[in-house]
Parts: sequence; C-alpha cells; structure tokens
Amino acid sequence: MSNDKPQQPGAAVIRFPQSRVLPSGHAEPTRYLGFGAMATAIGAPEHQATGHWCSRCKGIWYGYLLEVTCPACGNRHG
Repeated sequence: MSNDKPQQPGAAVIRFPQSRVLPSGHAEPTRYLGFGAMATAIGAPEHQATGHWCSRCKGIWYGYLLEVTCPACGNRHG
C-alpha cells in the first residue's frame, strides 16, 4: 500500500493496541477447564468444539454449538 503524501517532519506512526497485547495478570497460566456437557455427551471431536472463556474460573473450556455453561463452575458463558 503506498502513501503518496509526503510525511511531515516529526510525524510518527502510533501502533494501535491489538488482541495480541497481554492482559494484566498474564503471568498466571491459563487454565484448561475441559469440555462442556453437550460436547462430552455426543462425543464431539475437538476440532469441532468452540472455545469459551470463563471469567469466574479464569480459564478456557470447549463446547459444542450454542453451549454456554462452564463445565467447571456452572457459570453461564462470559
């Protein structure tokens, strides 16, 4: 992508924060919470499961389709 406008002296490029920026408390490892009840019951393959974050457990769990209940604590998605 070219920019035909000459850059003004003293102008600087400021990077926009991206999702790759580590959140506060990043020193703690992310917990793996397992599979949701529906994914477990139907034996869904891992590659078909969707990852979800549980804010209460501070971990990631995997569910199938519209599953929203954390398997570790019962928190409803989010």
